[in-house]
Amino acid sequence: MEARSLSVPSEQYERLAALAAARGVTPEAQLARLIDDAYEGFDADAAATDDLPLGVCDADDEA
Repeated sequence: MEARSLSVPSEQYERLAALAAARGVTPEAQLARLIDDAYEGFDADAAATDDLPLGVCDADDEA
């Protein structure tokens, strides 16, 4: 895969930067992860509870 530039509108970049900060990575690394997940057909339902973002719980944990 070749490297390409991508422009992100400032409003979306702020959201991306906040998500990246919550996960302890750079905005560029978070964007690359999102693109990779979309490209590979990431199955969000299969995500382990430890991998979920802050404030999100596994639906199976509800009682």
